Amino acid sequence: MKNQTFSKFIFVLFIFFGITNNTLFANAINQEKKPLVVEISGKVTDNNGDPLPGATVLIKGTSKGTTTDFNGYYKIDAPIGATLAFRYLGYNSIEILIGNQTEINVVLIGNNESLEEVVVVGYGRQKKSDITGAVSSVSKDRINDATITDPIQLIQGAVAGLNVSATAAGSNPESGGVLLVRGRNSISANNEPLIVLDGVPYSGNISEINSQDIESIEVLKDASSTAIYGSRASNGVILIQTKNGEEGKVTVRYDGFYSVQTVANFPDLMNGDEYVLYKEGTDPLDTDANITEAELAVYESGSYKSWTWKDLIIKNGFSQQHNLSVSGGSQKTSYRVSFSYLGTEGIVINDQYKRGNTRINVTSKVSDWLTVGSNTMLGYADNSGAAPSFVDLFNKSPLAVPFNEDGSINITPISDDDRKINPIETSLYDDLNKKYTVSSNNYINIELPFVKGLSYRFNTGVQYQSTEKNWYRGLNTGKSFKVGGEAEINKGDRYSYVLENIVSYQRDFGKHNVFLTGVYSIEENENKNSKTEASGFANDFLSYYGIPQATNQTPSFFYAKTDLISQMFRANYSYDSRYLFTATVRRDGFSGFGANNKFGTFPSIALGWNISNENFFSNAKGFVNLLKLRGSYGLSGNQAISPYQTISQLSGEDYIDGTTTAPGFVPSSLGTPGLGWETTRSLNVGIDFGLLNSRISGEINLYRNNTKDLLLKRSISAVHGVNSVFENIGETQNEGFEFLVNSNNISKKDFKWSSNLNFSFIRTEIKDLYGDGKDDIANKWFIGQNILTNYDLKFIGVWQLGEEELAAQYGALPGYAKYEDLNDNGVYDPGDRQILGSEEPNFTWGFTNTFKYKDFGLSIFVYGKNGARKVNPYKDRSYLINREYWTPDNPSNEFWSNSSAATRYLGQGNYASVYDNADFIRIKDITLSYSLPKAIFNDAVNAKIYFTGKNLATITNWSALDPELDNQRAIPLQREFIFGLNLSF
Repeated sequence: MKNQTFSKFIFVLFIFFGITNNTLFANAINQEKKPLVVEISGKVTDNNGDPLPGATVLIKGTSKGTTTDFNGYYKIDAPIGATLAFRYLGYNSIEILIGNQTEINVVLIGNNESLEEVVVVGYGRQKKSDITGAVSSVSKDRINDATITDPIQLIQGAVAGLNVSATAAGSNPESGGVLLVRGRNSISANNEPLIVLDGVPYSGNISEINSQDIESIEVLKDASSTAIYGSRASNGVILIQTKNGEEGKVTVRYDGFYSVQTVANFPDLMNGDEYVLYKEGTDPLDTDANITEAELAVYESGSYKSWTWKDLIIKNGFSQQHNLSVSGGSQKTSYRVSFSYLGTEGIVINDQYKRGNTRINVTSKVSDWLTVGSNTMLGYADNSGAAPSFVDLFNKSPLAVPFNEDGSINITPISDDDRKINPIETSLYDDLNKKYTVSSNNYINIELPFVKGLSYRFNTGVQYQSTEKNWYRGLNTGKSFKVGGEAEINKGDRYSYVLENIVSYQRDFGKHNVFLTGVYSIEENENKNSKTEASGFANDFLSYYGIPQATNQTPSFFYAKTDLISQMFRANYSYDSRYLFTATVRRDGFSGFGANNKFGTFPSIALGWNISNENFFSNAKGFVNLLKLRGSYGLSGNQAISPYQTISQLSGEDYIDGTTTAPGFVPSSLGTPGLGWETTRSLNVGIDFGLLNSRISGEINLYRNNTKDLLLKRSISAVHGVNSVFENIGETQNEGFEFLVNSNNISKKDFKWSSNLNFSFIRTEIKDLYGDGKDDIANKWFIGQNILTNYDLKFIGVWQLGEEELAAQYGALPGYAKYEDLNDNGVYDPGDRQILGSEEPNFTWGFTNTFKYKDFGLSIFVYGKNGARKVNPYKDRSYLINREYWTPDNPSNEFWSNSSAATRYLGQGNYASVYDNADFIRIKDITLSYSLPKAIFNDAVNAKIYFTGKNLATITNWSALDPELDNQRAIPLQREFIFGLNLSF
């Protein structure tokens, strides 16, 4: 059945391309003879006299046209008797008949764009003024002008309520961050939002999408807007629409840049002399803490002065990106084809990334009632190369010998301690990491002629991804020398398809507007992986291809498949654009849940009132042109757990029977047959406003999300062979406030200044865990606290001289770290641990200012986060950083002595971490651009050069590398300088 379904889909896909290609061919051969033509030029401005750059000037009934330059000027050859159509987004179009005139200047009148803007809302589009849910859009200016390599960078700090947490900042953009819409709802299940690309759920990484292909980004945040996606919408939905061609002449566009990256805020590491002084203060009985004979020999020779680990591991990084697109169209067919390449060399040796993307988008109106379209993306990514761990910069002895006399890498840089591995030996590894992706979304749209306003759309989406991750650590590496070399071959394939049947009915009946949508869809996801690990190689000649000859081989396999079947109905009604109503219900069935809980139903309702459209409000319209009150309540679901959690599973565990290895199995997980849906109940109240003819516009949202029947992985007794099991139990709550304002501060002929400010406050807490009101201390889950909570001893200073007697009571000496004795029992014990804030911020904001003066442009983007506390790795003794250590002559209360026991006297080798405030304000982007005069090229060419500085400054009390980074041991964010060029003709 599966093969038949897939075959049918491929057949439909070929039909789409066949129809599209035939249409293009027909348009090419059916050209009319041109009558006498004249050259017409002029200028397009708005009602304030300001030029409108990029306005479309089209000869009506043909595909021939042009666009205005930066100053609003255009030039076109057109036949006498034809009609010129002038169009610009947010303005009323004008058509002018061509006579004997050679100059036509046009003034376009604005149509209240903020009110009439059409927004993608899922399974359709709506006027912004008719939306009843909480839907935020990334501004067009940011999408078109931002210098980025990753769509995550577009939305970071640009949408109120959307928090992007950086996990790493290496060369690979796909490892860049975690997205959270209105915080975490779930404790154990996935919290990331659903990505919908060109109307179809996208199972890949958002960073795989070429940012230059993106037309619009909308974020759905409340139940009214997300309920249409049902089971995967409790974490929010991000809708991404890619660009298509437009009616008019063919446009060729090139966008490219080159950048240089450097490390920001790098600490002062110890040199050899400082390291020796540091080691002199360690515990003589701690052999691991003392300087070794080999280190002492290097110190006495002075060879350590010619190099540092920073010199060997860190370098300037660079990146280059090139995008080329060709777009155009006729009255019936539009197309856009793009090619992109991204190449990055990171700031750490062997950290590199290459990516190539091709996208083909075609839409063809075959007849008055039939439209077909295809949006296809092909991608290739190469992240091969093993980079050293960034943390090795901070904990490796400066008295090592990194190279042998012949210049080769020394795998035992400290000769009398073979446990200390040379971090740059990763250059000796053979490492392959490649990925191939295909994503194709196609549709047929039928406007049923026998019922006005009734249409049927058939969406198909297919995605395929193949990954290959192989590595070999040979006999010449310290990590694998003792086992005769190690290798792994890992091959993965992921496949998914979506089939959607969508029926829509939209009509106006006088002052009544009705928009009904029904959906029936099926989706299948399949993931399989095969891996072989091996050790014991005779030589390094064949690398990982020599696995069949290795002494020890361990194969493993993984397979998972899920199916989702859904039905959805949505009703939108508005009366006179004043009173708005939306009701949605979606029913989903998920194969991963228990037999009696596979289906879940998720309804929502929303109301809106356009107060500014009331007659009694007419006197205030001179100042307040838009005022809309809206509210919504509804349910959405979460099924984001691994499949097969409802059944108990075994894993292989071979054993020895005499002298023979026999196969065996042990429990790996306990199933929960009744496992079902995690459900979020969402309440949202919002206000949309526009002042001074929308010169100032924005929105305010208040919300509360209660998530029940959590897909919670609770701890259990290990007597069963496993220590945790999934259950539907527990409850969390998110509540918050969001604010957004856009303003056109100055709008003159030669100078414009606009601003965008957004901020959000959120409070997340666990309301219940196991129904008994008790906390789960082992997992650091506490009722009434954030999901990600710091729970540890509280560092309160350093034991000082004069406190010897009290310090001895805790097993400490002057110079040792001091912690709060919370239960005041005279000893440090588990009862002294306490909640020390949360890893995640509760307040995030972004502020963008854009200036334009004649042909110059300047954009400044600043954002920040507040309320997070994180473990400060710089206050870990293993980090060899110069600090103001406590000494009898320097009684610091900030950092303890350099004794190895100063933080390790708590028993059983334990020590507490230090948690610091991670608030920050960051100048994220500053871009200066200049549009080159037409005289340099000709009227058909638009050119712009720009310079961008990224991560230029961070205001923070955080002393480590980057307060935003979740993984403080990963490669930090870099300061980047970019030079770029945009060309179109």
